[in-house]
Amino acid sequence: MDKSLERKVVTFLKQLGLDTEAAQVYIFLLQQGPQTVLGISRGLKTGRTKLYPLLEDLAARQLVVIHERHYGTSYEAQPPDVLEFLVSERERLASGLRSNLPGVVHALTASAQVSPATSRIAEYKGVDGLKQMNWNLMKADGEFRVFELMHITDHLGKHFGEKTRQMQVDKQITSYDLSNDPHWKIDTDVRGYGKVSQGRYIDSKVFKIEFETYIYNNCVALLSYDQDDIFGVEIYNDRLARQQKQLFDLLWSQARAIDN
Repeated sequence: MDKSLERKVVTFLKQLGLDTEAAQVYIFLLQQGPQTVLGISRGLKTGRTKLYPLLEDLAARQLVVIHERHYGTSYEAQPPDVLEFLVSERERLASGLRSNLPGVVHALTASAQVSPATSRIAEYKGVDGLKQMNWNLMKADGEFRVFELMHITDHLGKHFGEKTRQMQVDKQITSYDLSNDPHWKIDTDVRGYGKVSQGRYIDSKVFKIEFETYIYNNCVALLSYDQDDIFGVEIYNDRLARQQKQLFDLLWSQARAIDN
């Protein structure tokens, strides 16, 4: 990325609340791939002590994933399209961000290192992390499946729930929700949502749903809404996703349809 383009991207990220140094760390990780603090320090020629709070802030904003392994800790930039979620949260405060987004995502994607591995894991913390995971459902190719414990509006708010449902209608993505609740029903004001949402009831004696799970494309996402431990994990693996789809579809065929 040339200097003028980098300055443009940094300016954009600063409008999202990042300072210049944090923006440079994110761009560096996106270009270089996962790095240790020592690697980032050498690459950016800055002190390691200074980097720790920057990396924690980036992780809190869902821009960086922290990988803790027995051999040490590394940091990996999330794909540029996570900016879509951050922009959506700030649209009312900065209307100009939306028009600049495509160019910035294109610039970052063009400079990103392509990982040779097809599988990866992304971890999320807190309510904002779960919002990002729900937003990621809108990347689904035509459909997604849900082992559902509770509607997202019960945890993430009516406004956010309606916004994702409207996007689902706009993109014509069909959702299949499997629930242990025989009275499952979506309360929404989004027109046309009933045409893209299907729900079925399965008795907990047949299959008890204990963990909210999303399945779409090559991703299996697990979400915990526990007030004392709010977190989520996305596992990107083709074979795992295919297996979970088969399990879901088998149970779906045994479940009772519910009118939405």
